[in-house]
Amino acid sequence: MRKRNILLKLEYRGSDFEGWQMQARGRTVQGVLNEKLRLFLKEDIRPLGSGRTDAGVHALSQYANFVTSQEMESGLIMYKLNRLLPHDIVVTACREVPPEFNARRDARRRSYRYLISERLSAINRGRSWVLGQKLDLGSLDELAHIVSDSRYFQNFCRVKSRKSENICNIEKSVWSRRGGFLRYEITADRFLHNMVRLLVGSMAAAAKGQTELSRFRKQLEKDVDDKTKYIAPPEGLYLVDVQYEGITL
Repeated sequence: MRKRNILLKLEYRGSDFEGWQMQARGRTVQGVLNEKLRLFLKEDIRPLGSGRTDAGVHALSQYANFVTSQEMESGLIMYKLNRLLPHDIVVTACREVPPEFNARRDARRRSYRYLISERLSAINRGRSWVLGQKLDLGSLDELAHIVSDSRYFQNFCRVKSRKSENICNIEKSVWSRRGGFLRYEITADRFLHNMVRLLVGSMAAAAKGQTELSRFRKQLEKDVDDKTKYIAPPEGLYLVDVQYEGITL
């Protein structure tokens, strides 16, 4: 029987998940997706995500592919899956892709957004970092520009996840004030574990005068070992987009 490679585009609210990756304990996006696919495809399915989001992190465009021998049309797979999924996960697109496609390995760039609520808010909790403090946009712009010009992020990842080389090529690093939020947007060819949250936490700390801009700049230099201690909470982080060569959804 022919094996088919199916690509899903997902949106989810991460508040009640222990992240993307399936674990022995705890509710995960991959685990829920796996369970629901097995219900109607009647196969052992393990969807492979474009990247791991941590507990509490949201996704506007997460991608995942899986292999099935079922001949069910992709539109019907999407329909049935959305009927079974809980309210905090939605499949927004579905298509068959070449057999060799791998959602994680073939990603060319990823984009994240981080939202900060500068005013105290009950409504914005769970979907942004409710800071309750105004930050200077000019200072944040300067910090974002430093990130744009940097390649070495060994001080902005979890120590145990450091690689032999921690180079990321940044294509976009921008702060703006829109829709009642401070918004940070960053695009790169790869990201290290907790990198965006550590960058945002450090930039906010520098804008508040808790750390020096010169130290932030130094932490982004090659061979400097000075891990930041400032990390933004997960609820403000969104995986916004993943781009592939020749594959669109």
